[in-house]
Amino acid sequence: MQLVDVHCHLESEAFQEGLDETLEMARRAGVRKLITASVHPAQWALSAALAARFKAVEFAVGVHPWYCPEEVMPHLSSLPEAAADAVAIGEIGLDSKTERFPLAWQIKVLIPQLRAACDLGLPVILHCRGAFNELLALFKKYGPPPGGVLHNFSGSPELAEQFMEYGLAFSMGGVLTWRNSAKRARVLRRIYPDHFLLETDAPDIPPVEARGAINTPANILYNLRAAAELLDLPAEEVAEATTRNATRIFKLRL
Repeated sequence: MQLVDVHCHLESEAFQEGLDETLEMARRAGVRKLITASVHPAQWALSAALAARFKAVEFAVGVHPWYCPEEVMPHLSSLPEAAADAVAIGEIGLDSKTERFPLAWQIKVLIPQLRAACDLGLPVILHCRGAFNELLALFKKYGPPPGGVLHNFSGSPELAEQFMEYGLAFSMGGVLTWRNSAKRARVLRRIYPDHFLLETDAPDIPPVEARGAINTPANILYNLRAAAELLDLPAEEVAEATTRNATRIFKLRL
């Protein structure tokens, strides 16, 4: 099987040591490409350096809604330059459940990033919690980005329908292995096969099989198996569909 982890954070301090071994484990698990996503301008150069160092790694640059103090605003003008070799703008988005920054401020930070994605013709990697309607309103007002993915999607099948109208796909990671949500199963059946992608969000949100440990990209196999169970399909078939979607959306060469 050939797999793509469309969302991880290799910039994390958790991977400062042993990254070569971590990526070799992922390769043995069948991962052919990983997209590492920055969360703050201070990581943009590191994200690009990781992609230059490792053939399997691609990168995205952006400002996450958890890490968007006023000081980031001047950096947004240099986002197009930082994204020159990126496959996406991300991780960006909205989060009404965090107390770190008001939603109105997050929107102010997000708008120029969505515009940059449109100007560059790059897909987006989106984080969204509790602000799906606000995100849809931005798409309606300013136009949607040129494709992309809502990572760790937690919305309803009805919300998924609305985002699919804007050409977006959805990724799910370790939450699939909890196998405790009928809504998630309904969403999965609706977005599969053409709008579903696999992610790990490493080093965060480990699958239940690796609970208590640092999540690594090799754990994508657990997420794949859980998705296959929920869909009642062979894992190989789900792997093929998700990899096909990832290569199309992010223009990857495996």
